Amino acid sequence: MAIEGAALRRRILISSAFLSLAAIAGCKSGALDLANRTEEEVTPPSLAGGIEVADPRAASQLVSGWRIVENNAWRWTARKFAVVLRPPIGAARRGAMLRLNFTLPQVVFSRFKAVTLTASIQGTRLAPETYNQPGAAVYTREVPASLLSGHSARIDFELDHAFIPDYGDPRELGLIAHRVALE
Repeated sequence: MAIEGAALRRRILISSAFLSLAAIAGCKSGALDLANRTEEEVTPPSLAGGIEVADPRAASQLVSGWRIVENNAWRWTARKFAVVLRPPIGAARRGAMLRLNFTLPQVVFSRFKAVTLTASIQGTRLAPETYNQPGAAVYTREVPASLLSGHSARIDFELDHAFIPDYGDPRELGLIAHRVALE
């Protein structure tokens, strides 16, 4: 029994060495064998239509104005921030809904009486919304089909106010974002 186990381990070791050499040879020749790989391993990630902004997989869609992930759950934004999303199927005919889930903390309202958020897609401005109190909020706007004809849509957001914290943090902070989607 011990001899059979040793023989099996030897065969596995030899097979592993052979596969390693084959992989090295394939890399040197410039050819990469993808035959035994899954689709996820060989296909670059596609754009999502909705993202949790703290998800590391979403980072490439956060174009500008996004701060680091905090508490594994959210990100501060700057006064101006942008995201790229995939429009939902049929959006080029029916349009879609843009939703940004966020929190306006008390610290914002201790400096400003109100905060106005605006979004634009392809230079077309969507209706602004003004928030007069702290807490959880959702910015929701209909997006016309004419703005969603491509494979992706860049959405630029802008706040009328942002602040720099008093405690030496040099970042410009706007709102606390959780999720953004085209639905």
